[in-house]
Amino acid sequence: MASSIIDEKMEAARKLARVLAENNNGEIDSIYIAGSLTAGLGNPTSDADLFVLYRNEEDFDDVSQYNVDGHRVDVERYTLAFVEEAVSEVTSFELRRDNLTDLHKLPSKLDFVCRLYTSEIVVDSPVLTELKKRIETSVPAIRQVSVNYSAIAINGHFEDFLGASADGDVATAALVGQELVAYAGKAMTSASGDLYHSKKWVYKQLARNPVEGFPMETFIDYQRGTWVDKGIGEAERLIFFVQTCVAASQLLGGQGVALDAWPSWTPTGAEGGLWRNPSYNVLRQSDGVLLHWELRRQLLLRDPAAFVWALCDGRRPEQVVAAVEQLAERVPVLKALTAERVTKILASLQQRELVGTEPFSVLSTV
Repeated sequence: MASSIIDEKMEAARKLARVLAENNNGEIDSIYIAGSLTAGLGNPTSDADLFVLYRNEEDFDDVSQYNVDGHRVDVERYTLAFVEEAVSEVTSFELRRDNLTDLHKLPSKLDFVCRLYTSEIVVDSPVLTELKKRIETSVPAIRQVSVNYSAIAINGHFEDFLGASADGDVATAALVGQELVAYAGKAMTSASGDLYHSKKWVYKQLARNPVEGFPMETFIDYQRGTWVDKGIGEAERLIFFVQTCVAASQLLGGQGVALDAWPSWTPTGAEGGLWRNPSYNVLRQSDGVLLHWELRRQLLLRDPAAFVWALCDGRRPEQVVAAVEQLAERVPVLKALTAERVTKILASLQQRELVGTEPFSVLSTV
């Protein structure tokens, strides 16, 4: 029944597209259907979204709603100039230390490009065909922008979460924590190549991109806020979990390796283990991994060192070496990393206070 209704909605959108194309005065270049339905994420209550692209330079800023055979179809209108700008900006974006705030300006265009990527073309044109081809050949770049956007979105909620948790404001901590964990999930789905921007469907996306060994029950517990029943101290573990999800997404996704290669999603906590500092957000630049602690500190690590840092989740040094060796079977950049080199990296990370012999307390930094 559900698929039947969805099929009807899609056919209603196609029908309206044909009518619009037949009755235009030559200004329409192309028309396509995009959104949750074409991305395979919608449900029977989802609307079919029709995108109409115009050749002229007039600015459009309207969404029209149509009733087609009892189904609502939303029509969004854009110029080809806007589409060209959106595709160019998203596919060419490169993160640097000094342009982190530019990520906040990208969501609408990133969303637009991701929708176009999963669209169904109804009325084609050479321009639209070329735009889709550019998007398809730029998927790795778009994927990286998507992961970085999720990371910077986490950064925006991090201080609120810390403040509420340190203040014992359980209700606010639970609410903000839901956002943190949802974006952590989005980082993972983007790293897996599932390029739908809105976090609304993150559960469906995680389900269709299963990661072997990933503790989905922990994700659900944190994302729904039920973790507060264990006490506000659980906030520290939530922060560490979110950082793990983002770090694995940035490191493995950046190497084009599936996330199920990550050795462990929850702290190992071995006696004599080493711990990374969970205060740092994890972002990827073209030349390495940026550890960003808002208003305090930034450090750029090359990928091998970043992998070693991320693996400090309570593992003893020899366990970190073993984990690197395990990952090296699938991550080429780690193949030349000897046990001696890993030991030296660990010493350097400790000296720079990125890693410690005891778990760091993030709440104590408030």
